[in-house]
Amino acid sequence: MGLLLPFLCIAIGFSWADCSSIFTSGPQMSHSRLALATVSTSIFLCAIGLSFANCGVLAGATLIACGMTIALALGRTLSPLWSLLISAAGFAIYLHGVID
Repeated sequence: MGLLLPFLCIAIGFSWADCSSIFTSGPQMSHSRLALATVSTSIFLCAIGLSFANCGVLAGATLIACGMTIALALGRTLSPLWSLLISAAGFAIYLHGVID
């Protein structure tokens, strides 16, 4: 399972920008952007929950710090769709590895 932990960091880091956009933008957000933000928020919250549930408090906090470092380093350099695809892929790889 240790080899799969970076994929949780990727899921957290790449989904953070759209997750936080729900709280910072106003009602002028388009419906497609709201859909992207909803899926990103789901991935973000599930990845945080799994990082604490599967790894413990200290390792979970470390994973979240790593993911937030990725998010801060990235900023808004990728389009929201690519960020969502990368975070979903990282989350799917982690889940597939844990379930097998």
